[in-house]
Amino acid sequence: MEIDRTDQRILALLSNNARMTNKELSYEVGLSASSVHERLKRLQESDLIAGTYTDLRLDRLGLSLKALLFIQMAEHQKTELDRFLREILKIPEVRAGRMIGGRFDAIVEVVTRDTSHLHRLVVERFSSREEISRIETSIVFESVEQRDLAGTLELAHYRS
Repeated sequence: MEIDRTDQRILALLSNNARMTNKELSYEVGLSASSVHERLKRLQESDLIAGTYTDLRLDRLGLSLKALLFIQMAEHQKTELDRFLREILKIPEVRAGRMIGGRFDAIVEVVTRDTSHLHRLVVERFSSREEISRIETSIVFESVEQRDLAGTLELAHYRS
C-alpha cells in the first residue's frame, strides 16, 4: 500500500495520541474531517494500523519495578522458542517477549510490585521451566521511548 506524506503525518500524530479526533487530525494535517476519516478507514482496512492502545501508568497501579529477563533456552529450536513466548504472555506480569540473536535467545519484559515480587516471579514462573537453561535479570531504572514516528515512517518509505 502506498502512503503519502499526509498519511505519514496522520500515523505519526496517532502514534503520539491515539485518542485524537478526526477534527483534531484534520486541523493538524490541513484536510477536512471527512477526508481524514476516509484516509483512516483506508489505513485500517489495509491492516497498517494494528490497533490502538492505552499507555497505563503502571506505577500508579502498584507495579513500579520493571525488569528484563535475558533467557537462554536449553534447546535452540525456533518452534520451542515460539511456544515459550506465546505461553509466557499468559503470565500477568509479562509485558513483552522478544526473540533475539546473540548470547541469549529471548528477552522478557516484566513489571512487578517490588524485588520480592520479582524474585518470586523468576523462581516460580521461569527458573522452574525445563526449556530454560539460564536467566539473567536486569532491573530497568529508566525508560525512554520514541513516540513520534514521523522520521521512522519517512525512513520506511525512502526510495533511492
